[in-house]
Amino acid sequence: MLVLALALRLGYVALTPDYAIVHDARDYDAHARSIAAGEGFARLGPGPSRVTAFRPPAYPVLLAGVYTVTGHETKDDEQRVVAGRVANAFVGTAIVALIGVLALQLFDRRVALAAMALAAVYVPLILVGGALMSEPLFAALLLAALAAAIACRRSSRRLPWAVVAGVLGGLAMLTRANGMILLIPLALAVWDARPRWSRRALVPPAALVAVAILTVAPWTARNERVLGAFVPVSTQLGTSLAGTYNDVTRLDRMHPGAWRSLRRVPQYQYLTAPGPWRRTGEAELERRLRAVGLRYAAAHPAYIGTVAFWNTRRALDLAGLSWSRHTYSTVSVASGWADAGVVAFWLAGALAVAGTLTRAGRRTPVYVALVPALLYLSVVFLAFETPRYRTGIDPFVVLLAAVALVTGRDALRSRRSRPT
Repeated sequence: MLVLALALRLGYVALTPDYAIVHDARDYDAHARSIAAGEGFARLGPGPSRVTAFRPPAYPVLLAGVYTVTGHETKDDEQRVVAGRVANAFVGTAIVALIGVLALQLFDRRVALAAMALAAVYVPLILVGGALMSEPLFAALLLAALAAAIACRRSSRRLPWAVVAGVLGGLAMLTRANGMILLIPLALAVWDARPRWSRRALVPPAALVAVAILTVAPWTARNERVLGAFVPVSTQLGTSLAGTYNDVTRLDRMHPGAWRSLRRVPQYQYLTAPGPWRRTGEAELERRLRAVGLRYAAAHPAYIGTVAFWNTRRALDLAGLSWSRHTYSTVSVASGWADAGVVAFWLAGALAVAGTLTRAGRRTPVYVALVPALLYLSVVFLAFETPRYRTGIDPFVVLLAAVALVTGRDALRSRRSRPT
């Protein structure tokens, strides 16, 4: 299964030699080259110093390591991009393996094999894994953290597993800012001893949360030093809020509530025009953008529901094929590949719905179900682009789809074996 998964991911890289980095990938690439050259994060932010914490550090550091190992640390050529894409193909293969581990922990060996088979060929994971993006690393880390938390529940040595889950959870937070929300299901997963409020029960979740915070702490301290403000991981929230909660997005009849680049939002130009942009430090700019976004949402409460409704449709690739092609293009995926990704998700999603109705699906632990649910809630009121923002959710879609396939196969065999 893993050989197949890696072959398909490397095959996609080989079949798309015209891949070009765009949008977020440009920042990741610039930061990685700067780190590999020994200069730290690239100065891409606003303000006089241009220092930034907009992008969380884990993926740029990984990419910098790839550039260094492959000899592209000071080079600006297309081969460094290929090296980065190949590295993400291996991360994507790790996702397939971790889906199998999680399925084995939650269900049985047959579901694990079915889940790995589905994940190996699942087109959206292949496509996002072929881009210079942080989402595959985030998905791998969250799956590993959850698997460690489940291992903690079943081990006589609970504390070491809780520490491992905390480190992995902290690294997930350093990969995607909304990873903070994962501490809730991870802590719940290791909080299972009885009595609930005993020292024995409380130590594992407390240790997990503390270790996760300590893992993030060096980056937070760096942000305090260079930005002069408390920024736990990223300064993305203000841009996300202001880009969604404004007149342009609210009044757009074709794509209601779809996030816009702030350069295309006239009412916030007093904050984002070139002059203010060069004068205002990133932390202060984020604070102001967050404030105006929240004020706009408070002044238009019904619009919050509109954003959630349309972003849910976008998450399900039901906002029109042209929109799905557009969001796939933000990770440099061509329209033909995008169409294949949409169809693959629809098929897997239909099976996943069936999987939730099975006895095994209904027994899925709450702390497991909370992971995709909270990831969805962390972005649905801001923006939702497929396949990117679904990358942490899709492994759970695959798991439930595998449950449906195995249950259906068992039901079919049972029916055939009945005497006529």
